[in-house]
Amino acid sequence: MKSDLKLELDWAQTQNLVDALVFSVTRKHLGNAEVQVLRGAWDGKTYETIASECHLAVKYIGEVGGKLWHNLSDALGEEVKKTNFRQALQREWEKQGYKNGNTSIVSEQLPKTMEFSEEPYIERPPVESRCYEEICNRGALLRIQAPLQFGKTELMSRVMYYAEQQGYRTVVLNLRDAVAEDFSSLDKFLQWFITSIAETLKLEQPVEEHWRKSLGNCKIKCRTYFEKYVLSGDDVFAVALDEVDRLFQFGAIAGEFLGMLRTWHEDAKTKPLWRQLRLLMLHTQIYSELNINQSPFNAGTEIKLTDFTSEQIKSLAQQYKLNWGNTQVEQLMAMVGGHPYLVAKAIQTIARQDMSLENLLVSAPTASGIYRNHLERHWRYLQSNSTLVTAFKTILLADNPVEFNSNLNLEDAVKLYDFGLVQLQTNSAAPRYHIYCLYFRERLGS
Repeated sequence: MKSDLKLELDWAQTQNLVDALVFSVTRKHLGNAEVQVLRGAWDGKTYETIASECHLAVKYIGEVGGKLWHNLSDALGEEVKKTNFRQALQREWEKQGYKNGNTSIVSEQLPKTMEFSEEPYIERPPVESRCYEEICNRGALLRIQAPLQFGKTELMSRVMYYAEQQGYRTVVLNLRDAVAEDFSSLDKFLQWFITSIAETLKLEQPVEEHWRKSLGNCKIKCRTYFEKYVLSGDDVFAVALDEVDRLFQFGAIAGEFLGMLRTWHEDAKTKPLWRQLRLLMLHTQIYSELNINQSPFNAGTEIKLTDFTSEQIKSLAQQYKLNWGNTQVEQLMAMVGGHPYLVAKAIQTIARQDMSLENLLVSAPTASGIYRNHLERHWRYLQSNSTLVTAFKTILLADNPVEFNSNLNLEDAVKLYDFGLVQLQTNSAAPRYHIYCLYFRERLGS
């Protein structure tokens, strides 16, 4: 007889579970500050109390907490906040079948895995081979662009792993890890950038001391630190920058920093030392405010990730032990196209026997469906720009693709395209997926 006893998570199990979940989306374990915030929140303490006990600023604790809940939201596929995280973790614990203190993660049942090599992965030829080839080129600048949740970070992990296999030193920086103070000035941001690299590589030369003793502006100090300590010796150094879009809201910093990266890439053509550098950038949109000759977005090699094909979707379903034929694949694609995350989310849900394909498709475009967080994220993006709301509504309500004219600005259409909401044709735009039509028509009162 099955027991109705409900096992409650204790603190140790919670810490292990959260560490695994955060690692699954960031490939980083919890830091000390995150553990302190998590423990304080677990004990029901306010950010003010946690900050006081840890002798840290309340603002900093709030930013650490915000980032922690954001990462957990991505990992769990639902909105996680300080006020509901215990319930969300308990549901995940029960869903994964944790019993008697077993805290191991069943990798194939999580949105992502702790080791990317264990996650069912669908290659998109020739994308992977092009990336592997490019990262080996002297002074390489590789840019991976795609909408949110299209697999940029997963591809980056594989490229950086390949770089490690070539004997390169590697560092992955996620700009989401920088706090508000790091964006207060170019000097602060470059110190965060260099310090993050130095700590990962375990370089002995303190960044603060170099900054204090070196002459010149902050960009010169950044360059000289690279030349003296990062690129010294014969080892190739590859650095990947994830979430580059976060820079775009800080116009002055974005312009200077991105221009600096373009200069470093160009330096590799004439300066042997800089040929050891490999740059990998992940972004959703293009920062158009830069001079074309200073922007890294028109230099190097660009990789644009595309939708899964029907054969790739069938292959992914097979890896999850689903015996799908063309009918099931076509039904799913009629709703979500080949969007990698939306496809994988559906297949994982069905493989766990949480829901049938038929029921999943019925609830897919609703607030109660498995895609609610994905859809709400896009809705928040639209709400932040009334011009884009108007442009998207124009596209959404049309029976045919909308041509670029006075009613639809090309620049707005490109922004919607970069974010994954529309598809562009020669002189027109149309909604990208049927799920967006169903969801946003209701939201926009149509």
